[in-house]
Parts: sequence; C-alpha cells; structure tokens
Amino acid sequence: MSELSLEGHLHRRCGGHYALAVEEVTIRLSGMTARVDRAMYKCDKCGDRQHTVEQREDAEREAILTMRSQHSLLTGKEIRHFRESVGLNTAQLGELLHGLPKGIVEGWEKGRYLQSPAVDAMLRSLSDVEERERRATRAGFVLPPLPGTVAADTSHSSDDELNPSAPEPDPVGSGVQP
Repeated sequence: MSELSLEGHLHRRCGGHYALAVEEVTIRLSGMTARVDRAMYKCDKCGDRQHTVEQREDAEREAILTMRSQHSLLTGKEIRHFRESVGLNTAQLGELLHGLPKGIVEGWEKGRYLQSPAVDAMLRSLSDVEERERRATRAGFVLPPLPGTVAADTSHSSDDELNPSAPEPDPVGSGVQP
C-alpha cells in the first residue's frame, strides 16, 4: 500500500474519506524507547486509521536516530570504520562480542539494527588492544595484524635471514625444497 493510494480514498464501511494525519507513537528497540511522530491516514467520518509500510519505516528510522542521539550510540559508519581500522571482518567482530552472528553486525553497519547501550560499550572497549586480544583469546581465534602493519614472518628464523644459503620456504606446501 503506497501513500498515494489512500489520500482521499473512500472508506467502504462508513463512506468517509481518508486524509493524511500525524500521531505520536512510542517505539521500542533494543531495550530503549523513543516517542516520535508517525504519519498515517485517518477516516474523516469514523476515525479508522491506516498506515503504509513507508510510514512505519520512516517512524522507525526517526526513532533509531532519536535513540542513537539520546544514548550517544555509535553510528553504522563508525562501527564499520572501527572494524575495518582494526582489520576485522563482520564475523570476527561478532565473535568478539560474545558470538553475535555476522548478520547482526552487518545490520548495525547498514543501519537496519540498533545496538543496545551495553553492546555499544562493548564495541567501544574493543578500541583497547589488550581488551581486543583478551576477547579474541576467549573466542578462540587469533586477531589479524592491524592494517598497514607487516605480520611477523615465522617461516624463517633470524639466522636464516643472515644466511643467504639457507633454503627458501616451500610456498606451495609440497614438502620439496628447491
């Protein structure tokens, strides 16, 4: 049902007509609430109310913005920027946050979902390298090296670098040395 289909539309039960109106509603998400205005169509004769999908989605977006502001929550762009700055993919970030599915993390980044204040605090705590490493150890994986840094190469010993006649590591893993 699109917004154009209801303006002035005849209400078959009473013979009235629908007109655009606004109502104040309370929307609850992730343990938080926000009061926002939501557009709707209201019958001028009996008061019947109809909402389009677009009107509901607009009100939810407004509630999310209000909640983000009220609770000083990270935005989707900030979450993605942080995740990328520490070299994590969405699945890895979810694991650091007590095993959340990567779809939830993707939803935060795209603005489809809203993280709770507790999860937001956890996300912020991950900016500390020691906290990130502690959570990674608890989740059972090794953190990737930070972007722009060179990972330590454990395939050579320091003596190998000093000895040019030492054999090169086998890049294919066939077990045959050149």
